[in-house]
Amino acid sequence: MKVIDRSIRGDYRDLNEDVTGIFKNGTGQMLMLVSDGMGGHRYGDVASRFVHDEVGAAWENENLLNVEDGVEFLRRLVMDINRRMFDYQQENPEYQGMGTTLVLAAVIEETIIILNVGDSRAYAMNDRTIEQVTKDHSFVNMLVDAGEITEAEAKVHPKRNIITKAMGTDRLIQADVFRLRNRQYDYLLLASDGLTDDPDDSELHAIITRGGRALEEKASQLVDQALKSGSTDNISLVLADLKASEGE
Repeated sequence: MKVIDRSIRGDYRDLNEDVTGIFKNGTGQMLMLVSDGMGGHRYGDVASRFVHDEVGAAWENENLLNVEDGVEFLRRLVMDINRRMFDYQQENPEYQGMGTTLVLAAVIEETIIILNVGDSRAYAMNDRTIEQVTKDHSFVNMLVDAGEITEAEAKVHPKRNIITKAMGTDRLIQADVFRLRNRQYDYLLLASDGLTDDPDDSELHAIITRGGRALEEKASQLVDQALKSGSTDNISLVLADLKASEGE
């Protein structure tokens, strides 16, 4: 497996509040993440960096025997980091209101474990199809699920940036958990909403699965496409070629 990440401030923000991470533990198990500090909230960059550093350190110091252990470890880890970040805000009022999204993927044996809180997304794909694995914790997605608006209407809805679940905003948070069979997919993409707000899934799929280009070039083209589509947010991604060896 080969993995690459990108994170840029974008054309309309003064600060990059996104963070990406790629970590390995002692047995070579890989974990990737994207954390998007909430724009408009105080210290969004502090929140995303806090989550990045805590998840990375915990992963690098843990060796997991099997998938079940991995799921339980990650589920508890996300809950614990959220609780500590929430408590820190209560003890330090100047940081109250900070929050961040989190999407992470860990590869253990032949399984990809994915957890998410917020509206950063995970996509899995092969040559034939792209699948949005995670479900946005957002106000507009609730309206879509209720049948009140369409997905196209959600993209331009005035309240499309309202998140209904985020790290650090409540003391008790549970991440959504997904499991994928590694062998069914060729690529895995984790992304902040700055990347996914405007290009549709078919555009992401075409850029990533088009042959003859290195993974670095595919990642750069994804960022360029988001900028060209008018993204007004920070733009971040982690892209994994699940079938490649690290030396390729």
